[in-house]
Amino acid sequence: MNSKTTSPMSLLRIDPDAWLSDRSKDWLWKVFISFWILYILAPPIMLVFISLDTASYVRVPQGITLAKYELMLQSEPLISGIERSLWLGLLTMVVAPTLGLLAALSYRKTSHKAAFVGAMILPLFVPGVVQGFSLLMLFKQIGFGQPFVSTVIGHVIWAFPFAFLVILTSMSTVREDVLLASADLGANEFETFRYVILPQIRPGLISAVIFSFVLSFNEFSRTVFLQFGRNTVPTYVFAKLQVELSPEVFALAGLTVVLSFILISVAIAVLYQSSSADESH
Repeated sequence: MNSKTTSPMSLLRIDPDAWLSDRSKDWLWKVFISFWILYILAPPIMLVFISLDTASYVRVPQGITLAKYELMLQSEPLISGIERSLWLGLLTMVVAPTLGLLAALSYRKTSHKAAFVGAMILPLFVPGVVQGFSLLMLFKQIGFGQPFVSTVIGHVIWAFPFAFLVILTSMSTVREDVLLASADLGANEFETFRYVILPQIRPGLISAVIFSFVLSFNEFSRTVFLQFGRNTVPTYVFAKLQVELSPEVFALAGLTVVLSFILISVAIAVLYQSSSADESH
C-alpha cells in the first residue's frame, strides 16, 4: 500500500477555505458576529441608550428624554469644543484626501512601490502619544504658536495614511490599457486624470473624505498635546470625566456615536456600490 505524505509547503498552497468543513465555517462565523456585537457594537450603542434614558446608569430604558441633550446645548465650553472639532474635521477631510490622492497618483509612477507604501503608512505605526508629543516639541523649537493650525497638522498626519490606502485601493481598478488609449487619443495627463481616472476612483475618494472627517472628529491622543487648552469633543469628555460624570457627557457621547455610525455606513455603502458596479461590468 502506497502512503502519500503531505509536506508543509504543499499544505500552504492549499486554499485555506478547504481546511474547514461547512459546520466549522458556520460556527466561526457565529463566533465572529457575537464578538462584533458584544465587544465592538454594544458599548457605543449602550451610551446612546443612556443618553436618551431618564437615568445616568445602565438599565432597561424606562422612558425617553432629551434632557441630557438640552443640558449639552446649554454648555458653552462644550458647544465651543464641538465647533472646534467640526472645523478640524472639515479641514482634515479636505487636506488629507488631497494629499492621499497625490500620493496614490505618484505611486503609479514610482519604481520602488513597496518602499513608497511603507513611507506613506509610517504614521500608522507611531503611537499617537509619541507623535503628538514630538509635534509639540517641534513647534516649540521653531517658535510656531498657532494651536489650531498645529492641531490640524496633527490630524492630517493621522488621517493621511487611511485616505491614501482607500484611494490606492480604488486606483487599482484603473486599467493601464485604458490610460494608454487615452494618451493615444491625444489627452494630456490632466485630461486623462479628469475624464478617465477620477470617475473610476470617485467612490474611494468620497470614502477617504468621510473616513478623514471621522478620524479627526474622534482624535484624542495627538490633540491633547497640541490644543493648548482649547478643547475638542474627545478632550472635553476626558477632562470632564476627571471631575464628574455629568449628564451632558452622555449626550455628547451618544451624539458622537450616532454621527460616526452614519458617516461610516455611508462610506461603506459607497464602496460597496462601487465594487458591485465593477463586478457587473
